[in-house]
Amino acid sequence: MAKRNLTGIRNFTNPGVVSHNEILEMYREFIDPSFTWKNFTLEEQPKVIVAPRSNNELDPTKLKTEFPELLPIKIIKQKCIHVFCYDMP
Repeated sequence: MAKRNLTGIRNFTNPGVVSHNEILEMYREFIDPSFTWKNFTLEEQPKVIVAPRSNNELDPTKLKTEFPELLPIKIIKQKCIHVFCYDMP
């Protein structure tokens, strides 16, 4: 971006969303097959966490315009896990 003299505000994120459960499922699949968790209901939430839950999706449109090869989060998360689990010494 510096070489292209790009300025302004951009969200540095891959397109798409990934859920908390998807991350936990990947952890179980690649790191610890015995790992388990229990989700809580919306009614239980105030008893379990201090602040209300915030689900957000950042808009990568400006970044994607400059870098159309930017991969969706669903693809890149698998590539990252593969690198960390299998390709690193």
